[in-house]
Amino acid sequence: TMTIHNDHHIVDVHVRSGVYSSDTIFDYSHGYIATRLFSRNACFIMKINKELIPELREIGRLAFERETMKKVYSPNIVWVQFRSGHSTLGNVRDWIHYGRAIQQLCSGLPLYQ
Repeated sequence: TMTIHNDHHIVDVHVRSGVYSSDTIFDYSHGYIATRLFSRNACFIMKINKELIPELREIGRLAFERETMKKVYSPNIVWVQFRSGHSTLGNVRDWIHYGRAIQQLCSGLPLYQ
């Protein structure tokens, strides 16, 4: 499911698919995307690449057309490469940088940036 919070410039995406379940936050105010993979008990954070990620005003229309999920979760796009042992736990400075929504999603989990 996808929820768009235009007033906070945030999009929540919840994927429920067994071992592949995840929650993702697109925080357009801070310019970051965070994905929490439940199977890895970890959080992956990346800067929004405006060439690949639709703008907030477009995402509602694209979601309606069901193109967002195909584009964002395409098997042709690799966002991160998992490297065990190269993580940090978020500190106050990280959370100020990434924003409250990402803090709530990832707090207490290893962060892979």
